[in-house]
Amino acid sequence: MEDYKGVVVIEFEASAAEFCKLLEEASSMRTGDLFGQLQQNLPVLYQRSARLTKPKYCYEEEPKHFVSEEDYAQVHDALQQKIELYFGITQMSPGTGPSQYEIMSFSIAEGFTDLYEELKNFVKLYEIGIPQAMNDAVWIYQHNFQQAIGVKLIDCLKSLHQLLYNNSADGARAIQEDDFGQIEDEDEPWYSDDQEEIYGDGE
Repeated sequence: MEDYKGVVVIEFEASAAEFCKLLEEASSMRTGDLFGQLQQNLPVLYQRSARLTKPKYCYEEEPKHFVSEEDYAQVHDALQQKIELYFGITQMSPGTGPSQYEIMSFSIAEGFTDLYEELKNFVKLYEIGIPQAMNDAVWIYQHNFQQAIGVKLIDCLKSLHQLLYNNSADGARAIQEDDFGQIEDEDEPWYSDDQEEIYGDGE
């Protein structure tokens, strides 16, 4: 159990806690800020997960799960609202049946919430502070990372990339204007006045 307090685990725990906090605060965050921070967090999570070594398992029984169904639903619903804003689903008329975008928004939110559940259970078990519990928190997460969570991290990052850069989605422009700052005038030159003096006006 010599590695459960090592630098590698401490760094991973910090990233896991940051990810969980982001999703818990999703409903009060600007959509663009949320997506941008998650985009930065997910690759770090994968990298730090891959660095974990799998210790020997201590407990004979599986430890308690800390994320309740209510916790899961709350995080999921907040995320789905954010993703639906991107797709423009909030503008659909009442009575409209399920659409591809509704299914996609549910699926993406579910993937992120599954990660939240896994990482929150790790953080809560690790924070107990008992050596056996801390050790097993690492074992359980690393086992699940190898089996499924690693792929889910990649899938969530892929989905997030599409959300951020697929400008053809109905709600993309609204999010860019409201959450990512005003869209710059495309007629404005990218260079500064000083650069224009150096390079000339191109005529």
